[in-house]
Amino acid sequence: MEVAGEHHWMSKFRKQTLNGIQWSLITKLGRQFILFIVGVILARLLSPNEFGLIAQILVITGFAVLFSELGFGAALIQKQDFEQEQVSSVFWVNIIAGVALTIIFILVAPYIAQFYNEPLLTPLTMFISITFAIGSLSIIQSTILTKELNFRKLAYVEIPASIVSGVVAIILAYNGFGVWSLAVQTVLFSLFNTIILWIVSSWRPSFTLSFKSIKELLGFSTNLLGTQSLNYWVRNIDNLLIGRYLGPNSLGVYSRAYSLMLFPLTNISNVIARVMFPSFSIIQEDKERVKNIFLKITRSIALITFPLMLGLIVTAAPFVITVFGSQWIEMIPVLQVLCIVGLTQSIITLIGNIYLSQGKADQQFRVGLVLRTNLILGIVIGLQWGVVGVAIGYSIASLINIYPNLYFAGRLINLKFIELVQNLSGIFLCAIGMALIVYMIGQLMPQDWPSWALLTIEVSVGMLAYFVLIHMFRLDAYIEVRTLLLEQARPYLKTVMPSQLDS
Repeated sequence: MEVAGEHHWMSKFRKQTLNGIQWSLITKLGRQFILFIVGVILARLLSPNEFGLIAQILVITGFAVLFSELGFGAALIQKQDFEQEQVSSVFWVNIIAGVALTIIFILVAPYIAQFYNEPLLTPLTMFISITFAIGSLSIIQSTILTKELNFRKLAYVEIPASIVSGVVAIILAYNGFGVWSLAVQTVLFSLFNTIILWIVSSWRPSFTLSFKSIKELLGFSTNLLGTQSLNYWVRNIDNLLIGRYLGPNSLGVYSRAYSLMLFPLTNISNVIARVMFPSFSIIQEDKERVKNIFLKITRSIALITFPLMLGLIVTAAPFVITVFGSQWIEMIPVLQVLCIVGLTQSIITLIGNIYLSQGKADQQFRVGLVLRTNLILGIVIGLQWGVVGVAIGYSIASLINIYPNLYFAGRLINLKFIELVQNLSGIFLCAIGMALIVYMIGQLMPQDWPSWALLTIEVSVGMLAYFVLIHMFRLDAYIEVRTLLLEQARPYLKTVMPSQLDS
Protein backbone atom coordinates (compact mmCIF):
# COMPACT_ATOMS: atom_id res chain seq x y z
CA MET A 1 0.00 0.00 0.00
CA GLU A 2 2.84 2.36 0.85
CA VAL A 3 4.55 1.67 -2.51
CA ALA A 4 1.27 2.19 -4.36
CA GLY A 5 0.69 5.43 -2.47
CA GLU A 6 4.16 6.70 -3.28
CA HIS A 7 3.68 5.77 -6.95
CA HIS A 8 0.38 7.67 -7.03
CA TRP A 9 2.03 10.70 -5.36
CA MET A 10 4.96 10.70 -7.81
CA SER A 11 2.57 10.32 -10.75
CA LYS A 12 0.60 13.32 -9.50
CA PHE A 13 3.86 15.26 -8.87
CA ARG A 14 5.12 14.48 -12.39
CA LYS A 15 1.81 15.48 -13.97
CA GLN A 16 1.69 18.72 -11.96
CA THR A 17 5.28 19.58 -12.86
CA LEU A 18 4.84 18.82 -16.58
CA ASN A 19 1.64 20.86 -16.63
CA GLY A 20 3.50 23.70 -14.94
CA ILE A 21 6.32 23.54 -17.49
CA GLN A 22 3.83 23.40 -20.35
CA TRP A 23 1.91 26.48 -19.26
CA SER A 24 5.01 28.34 -18.15
CA LEU A 25 6.48 27.65 -21.58
CA ILE A 26 3.30 28.93 -23.25
CA THR A 27 3.47 32.06 -21.10
CA LYS A 28 7.11 32.78 -21.79
CA LEU A 29 7.06 31.81 -25.47
CA GLY A 30 3.92 33.85 -26.01
CA ARG A 31 5.26 36.89 -24.21
CA GLN A 32 8.76 36.67 -25.67
CA PHE A 33 7.41 36.14 -29.19
CA ILE A 34 5.34 39.29 -28.76
CA LEU A 35 8.30 41.19 -27.30
CA PHE A 36 10.53 39.96 -30.11
CA ILE A 37 8.13 41.11 -32.82
CA VAL A 38 7.55 44.43 -31.03
CA GLY A 39 11.32 44.80 -30.52
CA VAL A 40 12.04 44.20 -34.20
CA ILE A 41 9.46 46.80 -35.26
CA LEU A 42 10.74 49.32 -32.71
CA ALA A 43 14.37 48.64 -33.78
CA ARG A 44 13.41 49.71 -37.30
CA LEU A 45 11.60 52.82 -36.04
CA LEU A 46 14.17 53.87 -33.41
CA SER A 47 17.96 54.12 -33.26
CA PRO A 48 20.47 52.19 -31.10
CA ASN A 49 21.01 55.47 -29.22
CA GLU A 50 17.37 55.57 -28.07
CA PHE A 51 17.47 51.95 -26.95
CA GLY A 52 20.70 52.77 -25.12
CA LEU A 53 19.09 55.63 -23.17
CA ILE A 54 16.42 53.33 -21.76
CA ALA A 55 19.03 50.66 -21.06
CA GLN A 56 21.04 53.19 -19.03
CA ILE A 57 18.04 53.72 -16.74
CA LEU A 58 17.01 50.06 -16.52
CA VAL A 59 20.49 49.03 -15.39
CA ILE A 60 19.91 50.95 -12.14
CA THR A 61 16.14 50.58 -11.72
CA GLY A 62 16.39 46.86 -12.47
CA PHE A 63 18.57 46.43 -9.40
CA ALA A 64 16.04 48.26 -7.27
CA VAL A 65 13.33 45.82 -8.42
CA LEU A 66 15.07 43.15 -6.31
CA PHE A 67 14.56 45.26 -3.21
CA SER A 68 10.91 45.85 -3.98
CA GLU A 69 10.37 42.12 -3.36
CA LEU A 70 13.14 41.70 -0.74
CA GLY A 71 13.50 37.99 -1.55
CA PHE A 72 10.26 37.17 0.28
CA GLY A 73 8.58 35.69 -2.80
CA ALA A 74 11.13 32.88 -3.13
CA ALA A 75 11.10 32.41 0.65
CA LEU A 76 7.34 31.79 0.57
CA ILE A 77 7.71 29.34 -2.32
CA GLN A 78 10.45 27.42 -0.49
CA LYS A 79 8.28 27.00 2.64
CA GLN A 80 6.16 23.86 2.63
CA ASP A 81 3.17 25.91 3.84
CA PHE A 82 2.37 29.41 5.04
CA GLU A 83 -0.44 31.27 6.79
CA GLN A 84 -2.57 34.24 5.72
CA GLU A 85 -0.98 36.45 8.36
CA GLN A 86 2.50 35.80 7.00
CA VAL A 87 1.52 36.37 3.36
CA SER A 88 -0.38 39.57 4.18
CA SER A 89 2.56 40.86 6.19
CA VAL A 90 4.86 40.32 3.21
CA PHE A 91 2.32 42.05 0.95
CA TRP A 92 2.34 45.25 3.04
CA VAL A 93 6.13 45.23 3.39
CA ASN A 94 6.42 44.92 -0.41
CA ILE A 95 4.12 47.93 -0.88
CA ILE A 96 6.12 50.02 1.58
CA ALA A 97 9.31 49.06 -0.27
CA GLY A 98 7.77 49.79 -3.69
CA VAL A 99 6.49 53.25 -2.76
CA ALA A 100 9.77 54.09 -1.03
CA LEU A 101 11.76 53.12 -4.14
CA THR A 102 9.53 55.27 -6.36
CA ILE A 103 10.15 58.31 -4.13
CA ILE A 104 13.88 57.60 -3.94
CA PHE A 105 14.30 57.36 -7.71
CA ILE A 106 12.31 60.53 -8.32
CA LEU A 107 14.75 62.29 -5.99
CA VAL A 108 17.94 60.75 -7.42
CA ALA A 109 16.92 61.02 -11.10
CA PRO A 110 19.06 64.16 -11.68
CA TYR A 111 22.11 62.36 -10.28
CA ILE A 112 21.57 59.38 -12.58
CA ALA A 113 21.43 61.78 -15.52
CA GLN A 114 24.60 63.46 -14.27
CA PHE A 115 26.38 60.10 -13.92
CA TYR A 116 25.73 59.27 -17.58
CA ASN A 117 25.99 62.92 -18.71
CA GLU A 118 22.56 62.59 -20.39
CA PRO A 119 20.07 65.33 -19.24
CA LEU A 120 17.10 63.55 -20.83
CA LEU A 121 17.48 60.73 -18.31
CA THR A 122 16.06 62.92 -15.50
CA PRO A 123 12.41 62.97 -16.67
CA LEU A 124 12.71 59.43 -18.09
CA THR A 125 13.90 58.02 -14.76
CA MET A 126 11.16 59.83 -12.83
CA PHE A 127 8.52 58.39 -15.14
CA ILE A 128 9.84 54.80 -15.12
CA SER A 129 10.17 54.83 -11.31
CA ILE A 130 6.35 54.61 -11.10
CA THR A 131 6.71 50.89 -11.90
CA PHE A 132 8.05 50.20 -8.38
CA ALA A 133 4.84 51.32 -6.70
CA ILE A 134 2.64 49.63 -9.33
CA GLY A 135 4.54 46.33 -9.36
CA SER A 136 4.60 45.99 -5.56
CA LEU A 137 0.81 45.55 -5.57
CA SER A 138 0.97 42.21 -7.42
CA ILE A 139 4.11 40.43 -6.15
CA ILE A 140 2.19 38.18 -3.74
CA GLN A 141 -0.46 37.24 -6.32
CA SER A 142 2.28 36.18 -8.73
CA THR A 143 4.14 34.30 -5.98
CA ILE A 144 1.08 32.30 -4.91
CA LEU A 145 0.25 31.29 -8.49
CA THR A 146 3.88 30.22 -8.98
CA LYS A 147 3.92 28.15 -5.79
CA GLU A 148 0.73 26.43 -6.90
CA LEU A 149 2.34 25.80 -10.34
CA ASN A 150 -0.68 27.62 -11.77
CA PHE A 151 1.08 28.95 -14.84
CA ARG A 152 -2.09 28.86 -16.89
CA LYS A 153 -3.40 31.90 -15.02
CA LEU A 154 -0.01 33.60 -15.31
CA ALA A 155 -0.28 33.13 -19.08
CA TYR A 156 -3.59 35.01 -18.99
CA VAL A 157 -1.73 37.87 -17.30
CA GLU A 158 1.58 38.37 -19.05
CA ILE A 159 0.56 37.84 -22.69
CA PRO A 160 -2.26 40.45 -22.82
CA ALA A 161 -0.12 42.94 -20.87
CA SER A 162 2.71 42.45 -23.38
CA ILE A 163 0.41 42.94 -26.37
CA VAL A 164 -1.21 46.14 -25.11
CA SER A 165 2.04 47.78 -23.96
CA GLY A 166 3.83 46.72 -27.16
CA VAL A 167 1.17 48.05 -29.51
CA VAL A 168 1.05 51.40 -27.69
CA ALA A 169 4.87 51.65 -27.90
CA ILE A 170 4.82 51.01 -31.66
CA ILE A 171 2.11 53.64 -32.22
CA LEU A 172 4.09 56.20 -30.21
CA ALA A 173 7.38 55.38 -31.98
CA TYR A 174 5.72 55.65 -35.39
CA ASN A 175 4.38 59.07 -34.45
CA GLY A 176 7.81 60.40 -33.47
CA PHE A 177 7.84 60.03 -29.66
CA GLY A 178 11.27 58.40 -29.83
CA VAL A 179 12.69 57.10 -26.56
CA TRP A 180 9.46 57.93 -24.70
CA SER A 181 7.69 55.12 -26.55
CA LEU A 182 10.04 52.64 -24.81
CA ALA A 183 9.48 54.29 -21.42
CA VAL A 184 5.69 54.12 -21.82
CA GLN A 185 5.95 50.45 -22.82
CA THR A 186 7.76 49.67 -19.54
CA VAL A 187 5.20 51.45 -17.34
CA LEU A 188 2.14 50.16 -19.19
CA PHE A 189 3.28 46.54 -18.95
CA SER A 190 3.68 46.87 -15.19
CA LEU A 191 0.25 48.52 -14.89
CA PHE A 192 -1.69 45.99 -16.97
CA ASN A 193 0.22 43.08 -15.44
CA THR A 194 -0.86 44.23 -11.96
CA ILE A 195 -4.50 44.84 -12.92
CA ILE A 196 -4.94 41.44 -14.57
CA LEU A 197 -3.18 39.62 -11.71
CA TRP A 198 -5.71 41.05 -9.27
CA ILE A 199 -8.51 39.88 -11.55
CA VAL A 200 -7.31 36.27 -12.01
CA SER A 201 -6.04 35.74 -8.45
CA SER A 202 -8.52 34.99 -5.67
CA TRP A 203 -6.10 35.94 -2.88
CA ARG A 204 -6.71 39.20 -1.05
CA PRO A 205 -4.63 40.69 1.80
CA SER A 206 -5.86 41.15 5.33
CA PHE A 207 -4.97 44.27 7.29
CA THR A 208 -2.25 42.64 9.38
CA LEU A 209 1.45 43.31 9.62
CA SER A 210 3.28 40.80 11.81
CA PHE A 211 6.99 41.45 12.26
CA LYS A 212 7.31 37.96 13.77
CA SER A 213 6.06 36.45 10.50
CA ILE A 214 8.49 38.60 8.51
CA LYS A 215 11.38 37.61 10.78
CA GLU A 216 10.75 33.91 10.08
CA LEU A 217 11.45 34.51 6.39
CA LEU A 218 14.41 36.85 6.80
CA GLY A 219 17.11 34.16 7.07
CA PHE A 220 16.29 32.72 3.66
CA SER A 221 15.25 35.97 1.98
CA THR A 222 18.29 38.05 2.98
CA ASN A 223 20.75 35.43 1.73
CA LEU A 224 18.77 35.08 -1.48
CA LEU A 225 18.61 38.86 -1.85
CA GLY A 226 22.38 39.02 -1.42
CA THR A 227 22.89 36.37 -4.11
CA GLN A 228 20.41 38.01 -6.48
CA SER A 229 22.02 41.42 -5.94
CA LEU A 230 25.45 40.00 -6.65
CA ASN A 231 24.21 38.16 -9.74
CA TYR A 232 22.43 41.28 -10.96
CA TRP A 233 25.50 43.50 -10.87
CA VAL A 234 27.66 40.81 -12.42
CA ARG A 235 25.14 40.51 -15.24
CA ASN A 236 24.76 44.28 -15.56
CA ILE A 237 28.14 45.79 -14.68
CA ASP A 238 28.93 45.55 -18.39
CA ASN A 239 25.84 47.65 -19.23
CA LEU A 240 26.68 50.17 -16.51
CA LEU A 241 30.28 50.62 -17.68
CA ILE A 242 29.41 50.68 -21.39
CA GLY A 243 26.68 53.25 -20.76
CA ARG A 244 29.01 55.38 -18.65
CA TYR A 245 32.19 55.24 -20.75
CA LEU A 246 31.14 54.27 -24.29
CA GLY A 247 27.77 56.05 -24.51
CA PRO A 248 24.14 55.12 -25.25
CA ASN A 249 24.74 54.10 -28.87
CA SER A 250 27.26 51.41 -27.88
CA LEU A 251 25.01 50.34 -25.02
CA GLY A 252 22.04 50.08 -27.40
CA VAL A 253 24.03 47.75 -29.67
CA TYR A 254 25.36 45.66 -26.77
CA SER A 255 22.04 45.39 -24.89
CA ARG A 256 20.19 44.31 -28.03
CA ALA A 257 22.82 41.61 -28.70
CA TYR A 258 22.67 40.51 -25.06
CA SER A 259 18.88 40.26 -25.10
CA LEU A 260 19.07 38.07 -28.22
CA MET A 261 21.58 35.81 -26.48
CA LEU A 262 19.21 35.62 -23.50
CA PHE A 263 16.26 34.70 -25.71
CA PRO A 264 16.62 30.89 -25.36
CA LEU A 265 17.51 31.31 -21.67
CA THR A 266 14.40 33.38 -21.06
CA ASN A 267 12.14 31.10 -23.06
CA ILE A 268 13.51 27.70 -22.12
CA SER A 269 15.94 27.59 -19.19
CA ASN A 270 14.22 30.20 -17.04
CA VAL A 271 10.79 28.76 -17.82
CA ILE A 272 11.84 25.34 -16.57
CA ALA A 273 13.78 26.85 -13.66
CA ARG A 274 10.62 28.70 -12.67
CA VAL A 275 8.84 25.35 -12.29
CA MET A 276 11.86 23.39 -11.02
CA PHE A 277 12.28 25.46 -7.85
CA PRO A 278 8.82 24.81 -6.36
CA SER A 279 8.93 21.22 -7.69
CA PHE A 280 12.39 20.50 -6.24
CA SER A 281 11.29 22.05 -2.96
CA ILE A 282 8.57 19.40 -2.73
CA ILE A 283 11.07 16.49 -3.07
CA GLN A 284 14.06 18.26 -1.48
CA GLU A 285 14.83 15.35 0.89
CA ASP A 286 15.34 12.82 -1.93
CA LYS A 287 18.70 14.00 -3.33
CA GLU A 288 19.07 11.15 -5.83
CA ARG A 289 15.69 11.95 -7.33
CA VAL A 290 16.55 15.67 -7.55
CA LYS A 291 19.84 14.78 -9.24
CA ASN A 292 18.22 12.49 -11.83
CA ILE A 293 15.52 15.03 -12.66
CA PHE A 294 18.16 17.78 -12.94
CA LEU A 295 20.21 15.72 -15.43
CA LYS A 296 17.14 14.86 -17.45
CA ILE A 297 15.98 18.45 -17.62
CA THR A 298 19.42 19.85 -18.51
CA ARG A 299 19.80 17.53 -21.48
CA SER A 300 16.28 18.41 -22.64
CA ILE A 301 17.16 22.10 -22.47
CA ALA A 302 20.52 21.59 -24.20
CA LEU A 303 18.76 19.74 -27.02
CA ILE A 304 17.17 23.08 -27.95
CA THR A 305 19.57 25.78 -26.71
CA PHE A 306 22.86 24.30 -27.98
CA PRO A 307 21.86 24.29 -31.68
CA LEU A 308 20.17 27.69 -31.30
CA MET A 309 23.32 29.33 -29.91
CA LEU A 310 25.82 27.62 -32.24
CA GLY A 311 23.52 28.19 -35.20
CA LEU A 312 23.22 31.88 -34.36
CA ILE A 313 27.02 32.22 -34.26
CA VAL A 314 27.35 31.11 -37.91
CA THR A 315 24.23 32.97 -39.17
CA ALA A 316 24.67 36.21 -37.19
CA ALA A 317 25.40 38.47 -40.19
CA PRO A 318 22.34 37.63 -42.36
CA PHE A 319 20.17 37.37 -39.24
CA VAL A 320 20.96 40.85 -37.90
CA ILE A 321 20.70 42.56 -41.30
CA THR A 322 17.45 40.77 -42.18
CA VAL A 323 15.69 41.23 -38.85
CA PHE A 324 16.98 44.57 -37.52
CA GLY A 325 18.36 46.36 -40.55
CA SER A 326 21.81 47.61 -41.57
CA GLN A 327 21.85 50.30 -38.84
CA TRP A 328 22.47 47.46 -36.34
CA ILE A 329 25.46 45.94 -38.18
CA GLU A 330 27.79 46.72 -35.24
CA MET A 331 25.84 44.12 -33.27
CA ILE A 332 27.09 41.14 -35.33
CA PRO A 333 30.49 40.43 -33.67
CA VAL A 334 29.09 41.19 -30.20
CA LEU A 335 26.25 38.72 -30.74
CA GLN A 336 28.60 36.00 -31.97
CA VAL A 337 30.80 36.26 -28.88
CA LEU A 338 27.87 36.41 -26.44
CA CYS A 339 26.34 33.26 -27.94
CA ILE A 340 29.20 31.35 -26.28
CA VAL A 341 27.93 32.66 -22.93
CA GLY A 342 24.38 31.71 -23.88
CA LEU A 343 25.49 28.15 -24.62
CA THR A 344 26.78 27.62 -21.09
CA GLN A 345 24.31 29.84 -19.25
CA SER A 346 21.33 27.87 -20.56
CA ILE A 347 22.52 25.07 -18.27
CA ILE A 348 24.38 26.92 -15.50
CA THR A 349 21.39 29.17 -14.79
CA LEU A 350 19.53 26.11 -13.44
CA ILE A 351 22.12 25.47 -10.73
CA GLY A 352 20.60 28.14 -8.50
CA ASN A 353 17.53 25.92 -8.12
CA ILE A 354 19.68 23.23 -6.47
CA TYR A 355 20.80 25.67 -3.77
CA LEU A 356 17.33 27.10 -3.23
CA SER A 357 15.51 23.76 -3.15
CA GLN A 358 17.96 22.50 -0.53
CA GLY A 359 17.55 25.67 1.54
CA LYS A 360 21.19 26.68 0.96
CA ALA A 361 20.77 30.29 -0.20
CA ASP A 362 23.56 31.30 2.20
CA GLN A 363 26.02 28.91 0.57
CA GLN A 364 24.95 30.11 -2.88
CA PHE A 365 25.74 33.68 -1.82
CA ARG A 366 29.23 32.80 -0.53
CA VAL A 367 30.16 30.83 -3.64
CA GLY A 368 28.76 33.54 -5.88
CA LEU A 369 30.75 36.23 -4.11
CA VAL A 370 33.99 34.57 -5.22
CA LEU A 371 32.98 33.48 -8.71
CA ARG A 372 31.30 36.75 -9.67
CA THR A 373 34.47 38.69 -8.90
CA ASN A 374 36.09 36.86 -11.80
CA LEU A 375 33.30 37.93 -14.15
CA ILE A 376 33.58 41.58 -13.12
CA LEU A 377 37.34 41.46 -13.69
CA GLY A 378 36.85 40.06 -17.21
CA ILE A 379 34.37 42.82 -18.04
CA VAL A 380 36.58 45.63 -16.70
CA ILE A 381 39.63 44.34 -18.59
CA GLY A 382 37.66 43.99 -21.83
CA LEU A 383 36.24 47.53 -21.61
CA GLN A 384 39.36 49.09 -23.14
CA TRP A 385 38.62 47.27 -26.43
CA GLY A 386 35.06 48.53 -26.72
CA VAL A 387 31.83 46.51 -26.71
CA VAL A 388 33.44 43.53 -28.45
CA GLY A 389 36.17 43.51 -25.80
CA VAL A 390 33.57 43.53 -23.02
CA ALA A 391 31.77 40.59 -24.65
CA ILE A 392 35.04 38.62 -24.97
CA GLY A 393 36.09 39.34 -21.37
CA TYR A 394 32.69 38.30 -20.06
CA SER A 395 32.70 35.09 -22.14
CA ILE A 396 36.17 33.98 -21.02
CA ALA A 397 35.35 34.56 -17.36
CA SER A 398 32.05 32.67 -17.73
CA LEU A 399 33.84 29.65 -19.18
CA ILE A 400 36.39 29.65 -16.34
CA ASN A 401 33.58 29.69 -13.76
CA ILE A 402 31.71 26.64 -15.08
CA TYR A 403 33.56 23.97 -13.09
CA PRO A 404 33.60 25.63 -9.64
CA ASN A 405 30.01 26.79 -10.14
CA LEU A 406 28.79 23.23 -10.62
CA TYR A 407 31.17 21.65 -8.10
CA PHE A 408 29.75 23.38 -5.01
CA ALA A 409 26.10 23.04 -6.03
CA GLY A 410 26.59 19.48 -7.22
CA ARG A 411 27.85 18.35 -3.81
CA LEU A 412 24.39 19.08 -2.35
CA ILE A 413 22.79 16.37 -4.52
CA ASN A 414 25.86 14.16 -5.14
CA LEU A 415 26.25 15.38 -8.73
CA LYS A 416 29.74 15.29 -10.26
CA PHE A 417 31.01 17.56 -13.03
CA ILE A 418 31.92 14.63 -15.28
CA GLU A 419 28.34 13.35 -15.02
CA LEU A 420 26.99 16.60 -16.43
CA VAL A 421 29.62 16.62 -19.21
CA GLN A 422 28.72 13.07 -20.22
CA ASN A 423 25.04 13.98 -19.99
CA LEU A 424 25.46 16.79 -22.56
CA SER A 425 28.35 15.62 -24.76
CA GLY A 426 26.27 13.92 -27.44
CA ILE A 427 24.03 16.95 -27.88
CA PHE A 428 27.02 19.29 -28.03
CA LEU A 429 28.75 17.23 -30.74
CA CYS A 430 25.57 17.07 -32.84
CA ALA A 431 25.12 20.85 -32.50
CA ILE A 432 28.76 21.44 -33.50
CA GLY A 433 28.28 19.19 -36.53
CA MET A 434 25.19 21.16 -37.54
CA ALA A 435 26.99 24.50 -37.15
CA LEU A 436 29.90 23.33 -39.34
CA ILE A 437 27.51 22.22 -42.07
CA VAL A 438 25.68 25.57 -41.99
CA TYR A 439 29.00 27.46 -42.06
CA MET A 440 30.16 25.56 -45.15
CA ILE A 441 26.83 26.12 -46.89
CA GLY A 442 27.15 29.85 -46.14
CA GLN A 443 30.63 29.94 -47.67
CA LEU A 444 29.46 28.18 -50.84
CA MET A 445 26.45 30.42 -51.49
CA PRO A 446 26.82 33.60 -53.61
CA GLN A 447 27.58 36.50 -51.25
CA ASP A 448 25.67 38.99 -53.40
CA TRP A 449 22.36 37.29 -52.56
CA PRO A 450 20.01 39.26 -50.28
CA SER A 451 20.51 38.54 -46.59
CA TRP A 452 16.99 37.12 -46.17
CA ALA A 453 17.68 34.47 -48.84
CA LEU A 454 20.98 33.47 -47.24
CA LEU A 455 19.35 33.26 -43.82
CA THR A 456 16.41 31.18 -45.07
CA ILE A 457 18.66 28.60 -46.72
CA GLU A 458 21.12 28.41 -43.80
CA VAL A 459 18.37 27.99 -41.20
CA SER A 460 16.58 25.35 -43.28
CA VAL A 461 19.79 23.36 -43.82
CA GLY A 462 20.69 23.69 -40.13
CA MET A 463 17.33 22.41 -38.90
CA LEU A 464 17.43 19.44 -41.26
CA ALA A 465 21.05 18.59 -40.45
CA TYR A 466 20.49 18.74 -36.69
CA PHE A 467 17.37 16.58 -36.84
CA VAL A 468 19.19 13.96 -38.93
CA LEU A 469 22.13 13.92 -36.50
CA ILE A 470 20.14 13.56 -33.27
CA HIS A 471 17.84 10.98 -34.87
CA MET A 472 20.74 9.00 -36.29
CA PHE A 473 22.61 8.88 -32.97
CA ARG A 474 19.40 8.24 -30.98
CA LEU A 475 20.26 10.73 -28.24
CA ASP A 476 18.55 10.12 -24.89
CA ALA A 477 17.26 13.69 -24.75
CA TYR A 478 15.77 13.42 -28.24
CA ILE A 479 13.95 10.17 -27.39
CA GLU A 480 12.72 11.56 -24.05
CA VAL A 481 11.43 14.82 -25.54
CA ARG A 482 9.78 13.02 -28.46
CA THR A 483 8.09 10.56 -26.10
CA LEU A 484 6.93 13.37 -23.84
CA LEU A 485 5.51 15.38 -26.76
CA LEU A 486 3.64 12.35 -28.07
CA GLU A 487 2.32 11.63 -24.58
CA GLN A 488 1.06 15.21 -24.21
CA ALA A 489 -0.40 15.25 -27.74
CA ARG A 490 -2.15 11.84 -27.55
CA PRO A 491 -5.35 13.10 -25.83
CA TYR A 492 -5.76 15.74 -28.54
CA LEU A 493 -4.89 13.39 -31.40
CA LYS A 494 -7.41 10.82 -30.16
CA THR A 495 -10.24 13.23 -30.86
CA VAL A 496 -9.00 13.72 -34.44
CA MET A 497 -7.97 10.21 -35.51
CA PRO A 498 -8.94 7.68 -32.81
CA SER A 499 -8.84 4.60 -35.04
CA GLN A 500 -5.25 5.19 -36.19
CA LEU A 501 -3.99 5.68 -32.60
CA ASP A 502 -5.78 2.58 -31.30
CA SER A 503 -4.31 0.46 -34.06
